[in-house]
Amino acid sequence: MILELRNIVMQFKSGDSCIKVLDGINFSMKNGESVALVGQSGTGKSTLLQIVALLEKPTSGAIIINGEDATNLSDDGKTEIRRQTLGFVYQFHNLLPEFSAIENIMIPQLVKKVTKKEARKRALELLTAVNLSHRANHNPKNLSGGEQQRVAIARALANRPKLIIADEPTGNLDPYNAEVIFDIFVNLVKSNSTSLLMATHNLELAKKLGRTVYLSEGKIF
Repeated sequence: MILELRNIVMQFKSGDSCIKVLDGINFSMKNGESVALVGQSGTGKSTLLQIVALLEKPTSGAIIINGEDATNLSDDGKTEIRRQTLGFVYQFHNLLPEFSAIENIMIPQLVKKVTKKEARKRALELLTAVNLSHRANHNPKNLSGGEQQRVAIARALANRPKLIIADEPTGNLDPYNAEVIFDIFVNLVKSNSTSLLMATHNLELAKKLGRTVYLSEGKIF
């Protein structure tokens, strides 16, 4: 299993009361599996993804990533798992504005101590895969919204992660670009033998993934 969540509970204090957002989530994913996480706004999808990404600590429960219990790791230990095992794509691309498309894809590789030559080669391969090799030296401000999101997808795959966490990655795009980029994304994930956990509101796009689960009233169905 690439991911196991065991009895995850997440609650927040609001004044004198306590709001339970996640109520005993049990969920697992096999290596290479693609799963759509569907639910209405406010049901806790983003919170759950933040927990999987080790950016939020649950109130209780265990997070097992690639066979390792990551629940109580130090900040350095969690950072290492994110660097070695996880990739991230969000609704807003979060590209570094002062760097070109190819540089944005190279940076996470350089952080991982990949040589500059190899990082550039990998970045060009990924830009070609998302049909943007001709825009390699353009900064984000010179790219369309769809192009920026394609760069973000390429960046997420740069270090060959075992699991990509995607939070509404096409939610900020028009329907045509959403479908085109979704298909590019899913095909690229499959060709890299990467697992994918994607939150989406789009049921039609969700059907293109291997499995769909629903988050409602703090539980997964």
